[in-house]
Amino acid sequence: MKKKYKKKKIKTGVIAASAFGITATVVLAVVLLTTGIKEDTSKTDDILAGAEKIPEPSQSAALEQEPGESKSAEEETVPEEEAALTEGALEKAEAMEEEGAEEQERAPLLNIPAWTNTGSVNMRSGPNTESEILTVLGRNARLVLKYEEEGWGAVSFEGKEGYVSLDYLTREEPTANGLTVVIDPGHQRKGDSTPEPNGPDSSTMKARVTGGTSGRTTGVMEYELTLDISLKLREELEARGYTVYMTRDTHDINISNMERAQYATSVGADIAVRIHANGVENSSVSGALALAPSSKNPYISDLAGESQSLGKCILDAYCAATGMNNQGVVSSDTMTGINWSTVPVTILEMGYMTNPEDDVNMEDAAYQEKMVQGIADGVDDYFGF
Repeated sequence: MKKKYKKKKIKTGVIAASAFGITATVVLAVVLLTTGIKEDTSKTDDILAGAEKIPEPSQSAALEQEPGESKSAEEETVPEEEAALTEGALEKAEAMEEEGAEEQERAPLLNIPAWTNTGSVNMRSGPNTESEILTVLGRNARLVLKYEEEGWGAVSFEGKEGYVSLDYLTREEPTANGLTVVIDPGHQRKGDSTPEPNGPDSSTMKARVTGGTSGRTTGVMEYELTLDISLKLREELEARGYTVYMTRDTHDINISNMERAQYATSVGADIAVRIHANGVENSSVSGALALAPSSKNPYISDLAGESQSLGKCILDAYCAATGMNNQGVVSSDTMTGINWSTVPVTILEMGYMTNPEDDVNMEDAAYQEKMVQGIADGVDDYFGF
């Protein structure tokens, strides 16, 4: 319980009354003597006796008044603790007043849905381009727009609060864009060495599917990494308005490279994006590259130009988002999954699982978000979004 303090009033009235009484008595005595008025001495004695009855100022009262100071009865001494509390209350009141003023100046609350209208949108901690980047948003990311402030929107996204430039926001809900993407997560748990044709009418035979490489540092298998990224990529592309199909969504499947390409044709895909990771003996090699058919491909030379363009768009955006070393688009005419394709196709080799840094990065959740955003941005770039 807080201790209550009573205000102490300085008893200056008593001091004044005492001083007045003495002065009045002396003056009256002088007047009586000087005017020669004859009064009964007993009355004079009574007056003097009355003056003696007026109490003298107490020592405690005198101590409360500094020499040469005159304090009114309204002045009071406040205990130090009470003064500190009063000062704190004043500061709090001033802060509340300032906050209230800021609230009045701020634009009215909206709390409405909004979407990003492009990819790689920075969500920042403050309404300016110098504030910290909290996260990078893809196209059609759904936000809650709380209010607008000097060209910026105060937003919330997946539990984070921040600001996005109004140039990159729209209040119109996105609709499907009519485009279909097939994602092929490379490999599977068990390889299948049964031979299949390397291309239509080809006499060259290759194994249906292999198990892939593995992380030298993390121990993660390539088929695990490719499915993890592909599932996240599907979600991101669907959010951007694409219809997405996947050749597999489990490890326990047996689907050959030829069959993966044929699946893309069967669902009416506009493009096929094959997700892989690299591996070589030299652990110092790192970076990402894309594979696409050349103009001399014996099976799909007519798709070479679009496939090369698709590979470049995805690779460039991917490396920009992740900081991965860009090894460029490499022509390949020996990949069964490419040679059987009937739509523009590319293989993204996301990094080297045999390189410690690439391997660890590709298993980091925050880094994977960048990987997914980069691939999706590349798909957007290819289609001109």
